[in-house]
Amino acid sequence: MRFGFILPNLISPISNAEGIKTSAQLAEDVGFDSMWATDHVLMPVAYPQYALGTEAVSTLAYLAGMTRRIELGTSILVLPMRNPLIVAKEIASIAHLSGRALTVAVGVGWSKDEYGFLNADFHHRGKLMDEYITILRALWTQEQPEHHGTYNFSGVTFSPRLENPPDIWVGGESDAAIQRAATLGDGYHPGWRDHTDYGAIVKRLRAASNGRKVTTSLRRTFDLHATSAAQVADALAALDAVGLEYPVVGFKHDTLAELTRSIEIFGRDVMPLLRAT
Repeated sequence: MRFGFILPNLISPISNAEGIKTSAQLAEDVGFDSMWATDHVLMPVAYPQYALGTEAVSTLAYLAGMTRRIELGTSILVLPMRNPLIVAKEIASIAHLSGRALTVAVGVGWSKDEYGFLNADFHHRGKLMDEYITILRALWTQEQPEHHGTYNFSGVTFSPRLENPPDIWVGGESDAAIQRAATLGDGYHPGWRDHTDYGAIVKRLRAASNGRKVTTSLRRTFDLHATSAAQVADALAALDAVGLEYPVVGFKHDTLAELTRSIEIFGRDVMPLLRAT
């Protein structure tokens, strides 16, 4: 197993410079393979937990300059409400300047209001997602990238060119998300729900992928103040047994001290038990 850490840049009471920087550096120190930023841009006041914090891509750029080897990721980037050409340039620039592997987990999102604020098309977001994934790959991999659709370009030069383009993982729990991950994604990265049958999801993903390599991931939050490290390790081992390869985990917290304690416990008492799997 490899392990990702969910940064407290959103959905956190400590989504400030100290909290983000300190937790990112500690996650690297205890052995996490990667750190992942959460994305929302402009949310209605009914959802303050998704609105108070920092933008995902710029957060990764900020942290790339103050960490050493930890890989970078988005969990998840709501791709259809963004300009994919700008996203491609931002992500390639961070990967190039940092010299790190970068994984872009993308999803269609759920807030119609947020799409409206950004003048984006909520009702066709699934179709746009498929097109925008194609655009990212064209810009990152083609010598002379070309695309004709919602965005049109040909006879262009894109840089920076990367020897190893970022992987694109697909988030979401719907049938469409599983199918999209199986046919277009390099990985599948749903969120955890208490009723989730992850083994059944992996079987469906494998059946739909027709032999394509698709990394199996999962975003899940643990409460290491109410749950022991052994219980968390057992929960992840059970998911490993049914096909999970790359958990991306966060920790419930109200203060930076609580978050750092959970990161330390996970690094010391959980990851070593599962590294060999």
